Amino acid sequence: MITQILLAAGFSSRMKTSKPLLDFGGVPLISRLLEVFRRSAVDEIVVVLGQENEKIVEQVDLSGVRVVVNHQYQQGQTSSFQCALRNLKPETRAFLNLPVDHPLVTAREIDALVDAYRSREAEAKIFIPEFEGAAGRPVLFDHSLAPEILALNPEEPVHGTFKKYARGVSRVPVENPYIMKDMDTPEDYRDCLALWEERKSG
Repeated sequence: MITQILLAAGFSSRMKTSKPLLDFGGVPLISRLLEVFRRSAVDEIVVVLGQENEKIVEQVDLSGVRVVVNHQYQQGQTSSFQCALRNLKPETRAFLNLPVDHPLVTAREIDALVDAYRSREAEAKIFIPEFEGAAGRPVLFDHSLAPEILALNPEEPVHGTFKKYARGVSRVPVENPYIMKDMDTPEDYRDCLALWEERKSG
């Protein structure tokens, strides 16, 4: 089983409104990303909620999605990732991690990572999408790395694991130039929405 984890528990403090519930093409952003996951090759979707837990559950179609709540979401993104890992099914072989503020990721990148993992390129443990030399999101981890991530201080970034397992990292070429485009501010939101609408019309 390969699981897609979506982190949607944070404060959205710089955005000044809930990122998961931002309007993105007529639906909440979180719904747009769930559509992407449902079209992809992953076997399960796990969403981590926190501050806006009740509001998101009321407004978003979460059918077929497993929801976990991080009651310590104030500790940051790593704590939400760890919350998801503690709730993975025993049969999980690998998991992908994506924060909700990366709205331009598509099913093609997810499938490229899953295909690379299943082919076990040089027995890598971490698979990162890459566009013209630049790394992006989501990142796929072999389940054997879960204890390593769970051992992190909740305030530590997960990308430190990349350095420790540098020889076990596979960079997977993709065709999406926006795999690292995220949204922290209202200006970022407008940029991402414009890029999404441009791509859709094109």
